[in-house]
Parts: sequence; C-alpha cells; structure tokens
Amino acid sequence: MAERTFDRETLLDLTVNVIPLGIILFFVVLFLVIRPWEQNLVLTVVSMALLVVPFVALALLTYLSGRVIASAEQADASATDEDSGTLESGSKGATSDLSEGVTAETADENRNEGGEADDLEPAVTEADSN
Repeated sequence: MAERTFDRETLLDLTVNVIPLGIILFFVVLFLVIRPWEQNLVLTVVSMALLVVPFVALALLTYLSGRVIASAEQADASATDEDSGTLESGSKGATSDLSEGVTAETADENRNEGGEADDLEPAVTEADSN
C-alpha cells in the first residue's frame, strides 16, 4: 500500500485554504449557471478569469505548502529519532561544564579582555567560590 502524501495533521494545517477555495468555486458555479453578462463575451471571460486564476493559484499553493509541511514533519521526526540517543549521553557533559563555575582567574581574564569590568555582575573571588 502506498504511503499517503499528507497525514492528518498536515491536512488540518491546510484546511485554512479550503474555505477560500470553496467560496471561489461557489461563485464560479453561480456565474456559470446564472450568466449575468451573456451578451458581452469579453466581460464574461474577464470575470471568469478573475475567479479561475486565483482558484488555480491557491490550489497549487495549497498543494505545494502541504508537501513542504509534510517533508518538514518527516525531517523533524527522523531528527528526533536520531537525537534521542545522543541527547541522553550529551547532557551529562553539559552539566559538568556548568558545574565548574567561574573562578577568580576567569573573572580577571574577562576583565582584561573586555577592557572594563562589568558593573552589573560582581567579580567572583576565590573566597566566594569555596
């Protein structure tokens, strides 16, 4: 069985374009049935073109955006599957880097590199770090 292009979530994302497509289609059918400008062929063609061209453009845009959304969801799902194992092992290293803290030496280095000491952050001394 072939895999569907759009899943349920993608179709829900695309429903915002279904209402305008329905409205445009309603007016196309209405103007084809009623034919208010039967004697002026140019006016009829222009009025139909003003309805059909946006309908086709919106339908094409809806389809293309649905494909992009579906491929992005698949890429996110595969990236989440690949990252699930590395996230657990990588989180331990990140916490060990943060637990080292700022020493007096690194605070002095930051002052020397920046030119001025930050007035907002007090300097950490060796007595504070112990």
